[in-house]
Amino acid sequence: MTTELKIALIGSAPSSIRLAPYHDPSWSVWGCSPGAYGVVPKGRSNVWWELHKYEAGQPWFSPEYCQFLRDHPRVMVAEPRPEIPNGEVLPVDELVAKYGPYFFTSSVAWMMAVAIEMGATKIGLWGIDMAASEEYEAQRAGLHYFAMIAKRQGIEVGVPPESDLFRPRFLYGVDEIKHSHIKLRARREELEARKREAEAQFEHAKGMVAF
Repeated sequence: MTTELKIALIGSAPSSIRLAPYHDPSWSVWGCSPGAYGVVPKGRSNVWWELHKYEAGQPWFSPEYCQFLRDHPRVMVAEPRPEIPNGEVLPVDELVAKYGPYFFTSSVAWMMAVAIEMGATKIGLWGIDMAASEEYEAQRAGLHYFAMIAKRQGIEVGVPPESDLFRPRFLYGVDEIKHSHIKLRARREELEARKREAEAQFEHAKGMVAF
């Protein structure tokens, strides 16, 4: 009988971070981000990931977060740090040699690769939308890549309905004839026209204030 290895990957997106299976001990919880450590129930994360350069004093490395990393029983890091006594160095070279250098675009991408390597049977992503900025837009492809690898290996990958991470974008070129694409393009043109009008009014108002 094969034992299931279910791994919950936790980001900081508020839409679904609180929906993760924290109260189900059959899930191994892997968290990342200073924005998530205060939401994940204390003592519930099996592994914490902090691959960024350790910079105590920066806004994203608050004293509270640094203490959290110091106290955590297992932290995945990019380099050994005395401030993180239970740090475990990520095997970067081995992962890049196997999966290539092109799709490790976020902490969660590294997390997915390691989950695949560990033989996960299910990978769930909570608090991970990557829909808010150009930076996240670039990072999404990495998660799509590893999700496809996981699927080919029979690993179930899922997100809650609140996340649009795996909702596909338009298919380049061929979707331009579809009603939904035509409608959205028209809506974009409308909003851009309204933006230009608002900017013109704003410049006029600034001129009046100066006068």
